[in-house]
Amino acid sequence: MWARWIWALVAVEAAALWTMAWGGSGTPFPAVALWSVAFMAYVLAARCAVPASGAAITRRRIWTAGVVLRAGVFPAAPTLSEDIYRYMWDGWVQRNGVNPYAHPPASPILEGLRTEWWPLINHADVPTIYPPGAQFVFALLAWIGPGWWIFKLGWLAADLVVARLVDRLSRDRSPLPLLLYLLSPLLVVEVAWSGHLDPLGIAPMLGAVALAAGVSIPAWRAGALLGIGASLKFAPIAGLPALARRRGPWAVAAALAAPILLYLPYAGAGSSLFDGLRVYADLWEFNAGLYNVLERLPGHPDLPKWIGAAVVGGVAMRAALHRWPLDRALFWAIGAALLLSPTLHPWYVLWVLPFACLSVSRGWLLLSGTVFLAYAGRDVYLATGVWPEPVWLGWVVHGPPLALLAWDRWRGRHPQGLAGGERVAGSEQTGKRHGGRQPE
Repeated sequence: MWARWIWALVAVEAAALWTMAWGGSGTPFPAVALWSVAFMAYVLAARCAVPASGAAITRRRIWTAGVVLRAGVFPAAPTLSEDIYRYMWDGWVQRNGVNPYAHPPASPILEGLRTEWWPLINHADVPTIYPPGAQFVFALLAWIGPGWWIFKLGWLAADLVVARLVDRLSRDRSPLPLLLYLLSPLLVVEVAWSGHLDPLGIAPMLGAVALAAGVSIPAWRAGALLGIGASLKFAPIAGLPALARRRGPWAVAAALAAPILLYLPYAGAGSSLFDGLRVYADLWEFNAGLYNVLERLPGHPDLPKWIGAAVVGGVAMRAALHRWPLDRALFWAIGAALLLSPTLHPWYVLWVLPFACLSVSRGWLLLSGTVFLAYAGRDVYLATGVWPEPVWLGWVVHGPPLALLAWDRWRGRHPQGLAGGERVAGSEQTGKRHGGRQPE
């Protein structure tokens, strides 16, 4: 009985997401309505999976469903975000011998390289902010061919690598974490459809977690993987203090060496190397959560950013002092950064999603659903150039997940690490459930 319900709900999720991708993605309607149907089906399927028997919810069936979900939206052109065209541009200019950090896409110097999709690049007056590891991949994919489907294929492959790691890390438990990851609507929309690169950095980060758990594995290997992840997006840096405490200085040296060495080929950009990052740090604000509360404090205008950085740094140091496992350190530190950031695009939540699935963290899984509502102002932005962010929408996006995180922590159901997940009925024992259109 449970199996029929699970796969019927997966079919409902697929129908809603495929309709969103192929039948029009107007925001708020019909995209938000279709998203709500898809996410509710996902939640109910996960709930049905808890009492389901092992034969009804095999890992092979979950893999099949996850691949089918992605295949249904992959051929559709991205319409909720134009970030993929920035990836393509950065790769295209490198293919033509130009340092992507040296000039923004709108620079007259690059006028001769403009393509038919050049007008789709958002914030063309801002130099790239993507780290050097990502730039190497952009260049490789552009050499194959500057088509969005080629880039999406690369990110989709990385997404499935992450799924394989989630499968491996939960192998001695129920298949629920794998189901939560592979059937996540946020992943299907943001990677298989919109083509965001984040799994490319998440995969080595989660690989570092898997290696760090092995005592006999050389420490530098876990560090190197963490550094590669940071060279693709900077989030894995949050795990350095915990890695240093548990695996020693060689692991940290390897983690720092990867991004530093990868930056060297682009050093010719000089002072322009970090211009895009400076603009992002100074000006970007979108769908902020607790940051909006901190903004009400009197004092220096950058005080909310200082407080957020101090809290994230404090979490990272606490993780080191208490010798937290690398997965728990990354989960809490990156999670704190997301909650306190002035910018929270929906795809940012992908950085904590594997940990949320592995530990069945209800609050973070809920945020992977409510965060999509931030797209509600997109149509107005496209028409007027101003993205509306009403106060009530911020409460809807951030309020329920924060409340659920606080409730679970108060009740002692907060996730503690990869061992903090839930077993389904039929296991030997049952555990507690633990519980702007800006680019980048």
